[in-house]
Amino acid sequence: MIDENSTPEEIAAYKAKLERELDPVAKELDASSRKQILAAAKAEGWSDSQADWLDKLAKQPLFQAVADGVPGEEALQQAYGIARRKLAAGYFDNALDEGKNLYTAFLTVVDLEKQIAERRGDTPPDYPDAILFEACRAVERAAAEGLSTEDQIATGFGMIRELSARGTN
Repeated sequence: MIDENSTPEEIAAYKAKLERELDPVAKELDASSRKQILAAAKAEGWSDSQADWLDKLAKQPLFQAVADGVPGEEALQQAYGIARRKLAAGYFDNALDEGKNLYTAFLTVVDLEKQIAERRGDTPPDYPDAILFEACRAVERAAAEGLSTEDQIATGFGMIRELSARGTN
């Protein structure tokens, strides 16, 4: 163990020891989490390439959560949820980068939701146009308020849930 009285040589030796001990653990966590993430993504209906992106996007939050002491399965679930939101945000941002408007960007994410449901074998959601229009308007307001991409998407889907629960067409 090192402390404030440790020499530079002792600190370097301790760091080298940690790297030797942690490297195999990190590699095992990387490999085992990849298997679990790919399996979860497949079960949810993500394509193979999307599943690969989910794995990549989940790694940093996973390793951070583990480093913060979050138990393994909980850390994996948190990281996977973050990765799903980031991937959806990537679709949204890509649409904007291609010159599409906010409505089209949000509808791209809605379409992604439908594709995932179909691949999973579920009936894809079929939201009435009036609900989609109100959800797009909510996304537009969220963007005007300066909310993040993820929050804009969440606002849109929140409006869909709210209006669907009311039975608004």
